Amino acid sequence: MKFLHTLALFLALTGPLHAQNTAFLKEPNSLVAEDDLAVRQVIARLNQALDSGDYAVYGSFFADDAVFTSGFGDATGPAGVAAALEQVRPFITNKRHVSANLVINGAGDRAVVTSYLIVFERVADLSYVGSAINIDTLEKRGGRWLVTRHDSELDPATADAMQAAMGGQ
Repeated sequence: MKFLHTLALFLALTGPLHAQNTAFLKEPNSLVAEDDLAVRQVIARLNQALDSGDYAVYGSFFADDAVFTSGFGDATGPAGVAAALEQVRPFITNKRHVSANLVINGAGDRAVVTSYLIVFERVADLSYVGSAINIDTLEKRGGRWLVTRHDSELDPATADAMQAAMGGQ
Protein backbone atom coordinates (compact mmCIF):
# COMPACT_ATOMS: atom_id res chain seq x y z
CA MET A 1 0.00 0.00 0.00
CA LYS A 2 1.44 3.36 -1.08
CA PHE A 3 0.47 5.03 2.21
CA LEU A 4 2.43 2.55 4.31
CA HIS A 5 5.59 3.07 2.29
CA THR A 6 5.13 6.85 2.48
CA LEU A 7 4.61 6.60 6.23
CA ALA A 8 7.72 4.46 6.69
CA LEU A 9 9.77 7.02 4.78
CA PHE A 10 8.27 9.86 6.80
CA LEU A 11 9.08 8.12 10.07
CA ALA A 12 12.63 7.43 8.98
CA LEU A 13 13.36 10.95 7.74
CA THR A 14 11.63 13.24 10.19
CA GLY A 15 13.22 14.54 13.32
CA PRO A 16 11.42 15.77 16.39
CA LEU A 17 9.43 18.95 15.87
CA HIS A 18 9.64 19.95 19.49
CA ALA A 19 12.06 17.55 21.19
CA GLN A 20 12.91 19.27 24.45
CA ASN A 21 12.37 22.72 22.89
CA THR A 22 10.29 24.79 25.27
CA ALA A 23 11.10 28.27 23.93
CA PHE A 24 7.59 28.56 22.49
CA LEU A 25 6.19 28.35 26.04
CA LYS A 26 7.79 31.68 26.90
CA GLU A 27 6.61 33.51 23.78
CA PRO A 28 3.72 35.89 24.32
CA ASN A 29 0.27 35.52 22.88
CA SER A 30 -0.71 39.04 21.91
CA LEU A 31 -3.83 38.13 19.96
CA VAL A 32 -6.97 39.99 20.91
CA ALA A 33 -9.54 37.71 22.56
CA GLU A 34 -11.71 37.56 19.43
CA ASP A 35 -8.82 36.33 17.28
CA ASP A 36 -7.64 33.87 19.94
CA LEU A 37 -11.12 32.33 20.01
CA ALA A 38 -11.30 32.25 16.20
CA VAL A 39 -7.97 30.41 16.01
CA ARG A 40 -9.18 27.86 18.59
CA GLN A 41 -12.34 27.37 16.53
CA VAL A 42 -10.29 26.56 13.42
CA ILE A 43 -8.42 23.82 15.31
CA ALA A 44 -11.68 22.38 16.71
CA ARG A 45 -13.41 22.51 13.32
CA LEU A 46 -10.46 20.76 11.66
CA ASN A 47 -10.86 17.81 14.03
CA GLN A 48 -14.64 17.72 13.59
CA ALA A 49 -14.29 17.73 9.79
CA LEU A 50 -11.64 15.01 9.96
CA ASP A 51 -13.83 12.81 12.15
CA SER A 52 -16.86 13.33 9.93
CA GLY A 53 -14.84 12.19 6.91
CA ASP A 54 -15.49 15.46 5.06
CA TYR A 55 -11.98 16.11 3.78
CA ALA A 56 -13.10 18.92 1.47
CA VAL A 57 -14.36 20.84 4.50
CA TYR A 58 -11.13 19.98 6.33
CA GLY A 59 -9.14 21.34 3.40
CA SER A 60 -11.24 24.51 3.29
CA PHE A 61 -9.52 25.70 6.48
CA PHE A 62 -6.18 25.80 4.61
CA ALA A 63 -4.86 28.69 2.52
CA ASP A 64 -4.25 28.11 -1.18
CA ASP A 65 -0.49 28.10 -0.55
CA ALA A 66 -0.65 26.09 2.69
CA VAL A 67 1.88 23.35 3.36
CA PHE A 68 0.68 20.17 5.08
CA THR A 69 3.20 17.67 6.46
CA SER A 70 2.28 14.62 8.49
CA GLY A 71 2.57 10.87 8.69
CA PHE A 72 -0.22 10.81 6.12
CA GLY A 73 1.86 12.52 3.46
CA ASP A 74 2.69 16.00 2.32
CA ALA A 75 0.35 18.28 0.43
CA THR A 76 -0.19 21.85 -0.67
CA GLY A 77 -3.44 23.82 -0.64
CA PRO A 78 -6.99 22.81 0.22
CA ALA A 79 -7.44 20.28 -2.60
CA GLY A 80 -4.05 18.70 -1.96
CA VAL A 81 -4.78 18.31 1.74
CA ALA A 82 -8.17 16.75 1.00
CA ALA A 83 -6.60 14.35 -1.52
CA ALA A 84 -3.87 13.30 0.93
CA LEU A 85 -6.49 12.46 3.54
CA GLU A 86 -8.65 10.65 0.99
CA GLN A 87 -5.73 8.30 0.25
CA VAL A 88 -5.70 7.16 3.87
CA ARG A 89 -9.44 7.26 4.53
CA PRO A 90 -9.56 3.61 5.70
CA PHE A 91 -6.87 4.28 8.27
CA ILE A 92 -8.47 7.40 9.82
CA THR A 93 -12.15 6.46 9.58
CA ASN A 94 -14.03 5.80 12.83
CA LYS A 95 -11.59 7.75 14.96
CA ARG A 96 -11.95 10.72 17.30
CA HIS A 97 -9.19 13.31 17.01
CA VAL A 98 -8.87 15.51 20.09
CA SER A 99 -6.56 18.52 20.35
CA ALA A 100 -5.36 19.26 23.86
CA ASN A 101 -3.04 21.63 25.72
CA LEU A 102 -3.20 24.29 23.03
CA VAL A 103 -0.44 26.89 23.35
CA ILE A 104 -1.14 29.85 21.09
CA ASN A 105 1.51 32.40 20.24
CA GLY A 106 0.30 35.20 18.07
CA ALA A 107 0.22 38.84 17.20
CA GLY A 108 -1.71 40.75 14.60
CA ASP A 109 -2.70 38.49 11.72
CA ARG A 110 -0.44 35.52 12.54
CA ALA A 111 -0.64 32.75 15.12
CA VAL A 112 1.19 29.51 15.85
CA VAL A 113 -0.71 26.80 17.72
CA THR A 114 1.21 23.99 19.36
CA SER A 115 -1.05 21.19 20.57
CA TYR A 116 -1.21 17.53 21.43
CA LEU A 117 -3.36 15.37 19.18
CA ILE A 118 -4.90 12.35 20.89
CA VAL A 119 -6.71 9.78 18.75
CA PHE A 120 -9.28 7.24 19.90
CA GLU A 121 -11.07 4.38 18.14
CA ARG A 122 -14.83 5.01 18.34
CA VAL A 123 -16.51 2.03 16.65
CA ALA A 124 -14.62 -1.26 17.01
CA ASP A 125 -13.85 -0.67 20.67
CA LEU A 126 -13.02 2.10 23.10
CA SER A 127 -9.27 2.32 22.73
CA TYR A 128 -6.54 4.87 22.53
CA VAL A 129 -5.05 4.72 19.03
CA GLY A 130 -2.16 7.16 19.16
CA SER A 131 -0.90 10.66 19.67
CA ALA A 132 1.15 13.36 18.01
CA ILE A 133 2.28 16.92 18.44
CA ASN A 134 0.84 19.39 15.94
CA ILE A 135 2.19 22.79 15.08
CA ASP A 136 -0.24 24.87 13.04
CA THR A 137 0.61 28.28 11.66
CA LEU A 138 -2.41 30.39 10.83
CA GLU A 139 -2.81 33.75 9.14
CA LYS A 140 -5.80 36.02 9.01
CA ARG A 141 -6.54 36.59 5.33
CA GLY A 142 -9.55 38.48 4.12
CA GLY A 143 -10.92 38.51 7.66
CA ARG A 144 -10.67 34.71 7.98
CA TRP A 145 -8.12 32.63 9.90
CA LEU A 146 -6.57 29.99 7.62
CA VAL A 147 -3.90 27.38 8.21
CA THR A 148 -0.78 28.23 6.20
CA ARG A 149 1.35 25.41 7.57
CA HIS A 150 0.51 22.17 9.40
CA ASP A 151 3.30 20.03 10.84
CA SER A 152 2.46 16.85 12.71
CA GLU A 153 4.87 14.44 14.37
CA LEU A 154 3.75 11.09 15.71
CA ASP A 155 4.82 10.37 19.27
CA PRO A 156 7.45 7.59 19.48
CA ALA A 157 5.08 4.89 20.81
CA THR A 158 2.57 5.73 18.07
CA ALA A 159 5.26 5.59 15.39
CA ASP A 160 6.48 2.24 16.76
CA ALA A 161 2.94 0.83 16.78
CA MET A 162 2.36 1.97 13.21
CA GLN A 163 5.64 0.46 12.05
CA ALA A 164 4.72 -2.83 13.78
CA ALA A 165 1.29 -2.76 12.14
CA MET A 166 2.94 -2.29 8.74
CA GLY A 167 5.07 -5.40 9.41
CA GLY A 168 7.06 -5.88 6.23
CA GLN A 169 4.63 -4.28 3.82
